[in-house]
Amino acid sequence: MNKFYKIAIGFLLLLSAELVHSQDMHFTQFYAAPLYLNPAFTGANVCSRVALTYRNQWPGISTAYKTYLLSADHYLDKYHLGIGLLLGNDEAGSGQLRTTVIDPSIAYELRVSKLISLRFGVQPGIGIRSINYNKLVFGDQIARGGNVATIEDPTSSKTYFDFNTGTLIYSDNWWAGFSIFHLNRPNESMLGAESRLPIKFTMQSGYKYSLSGKDEKDETQQKSVSAAVHLMGQKQFDQMDIGAYYSQYRYSLGVWYRGIPLVKGYRPGYRNNDAISFVLGFKTKRAYIGYSYDITISQLAKASNGAHEVSLSYQLCKPKKKKAYRKQLACPKF
Repeated sequence: MNKFYKIAIGFLLLLSAELVHSQDMHFTQFYAAPLYLNPAFTGANVCSRVALTYRNQWPGISTAYKTYLLSADHYLDKYHLGIGLLLGNDEAGSGQLRTTVIDPSIAYELRVSKLISLRFGVQPGIGIRSINYNKLVFGDQIARGGNVATIEDPTSSKTYFDFNTGTLIYSDNWWAGFSIFHLNRPNESMLGAESRLPIKFTMQSGYKYSLSGKDEKDETQQKSVSAAVHLMGQKQFDQMDIGAYYSQYRYSLGVWYRGIPLVKGYRPGYRNNDAISFVLGFKTKRAYIGYSYDITISQLAKASNGAHEVSLSYQLCKPKKKKAYRKQLACPKF
């Protein structure tokens, strides 16, 4: 990639940070980051858990996007409440444009019937955006032969309150959820102006079909196919992930498509296609490990080199003991 192209990419990232409403970080393995997917997932797991996700998006562009997400949640049986904490950091561009989220969450679980459970979640949190101007090259520096930029304060940041909410309904083999993020539309501008973060809507749903037959109770013989869909909308941007997983005992294989090509194009000649994703998963008695690779199918395919994502979650109990009295959510772990 030539130097001019790198500078152009960096400039566009900076421009989008200040003049355009920014978009949220996203993940291929969104079920591996359940508290970021929907606050109603807080405490929905059979056991207390800790989850970590790392995403390297478009590694072909040296100063593109790197995202880290850490979460922990626990269910309080006595109060039918799930409590959790989500920490995230996203870095993009040569100016080290960073978005940090600190989101505690709480969810209430209601048993509608023997087969169906309903959950409501809220997530009041803090967002922090910052940029380091010393990492950028401005026109006055080029004109003066590469001297330091004439900026009195090389670092700029903005801290704001953010509020998210969601609901989830599920049974032993299906689930459906809806969530709303940035409900208060916080001002994220770092220049003292007004730049409201757009509200984001998401919907997630799926069905798990068991292939085990009479061997359902034997863990080593368990087989299943899960189909799922994930829809997101934020301002004029929309995204759909649709795919399926095949799981057999400790291993999972998933294939996903991201985009809405037949419903919406952003401009003539530009189809809403993003990526084809492949997900590999492995589990032990308490841990889940996932890896995914996105094959970019948009016009960025030649420059981006796709995206890599790794997830790890660990359960802080013995699942078999908990399954006796807690309904297990059927959605994938990756």
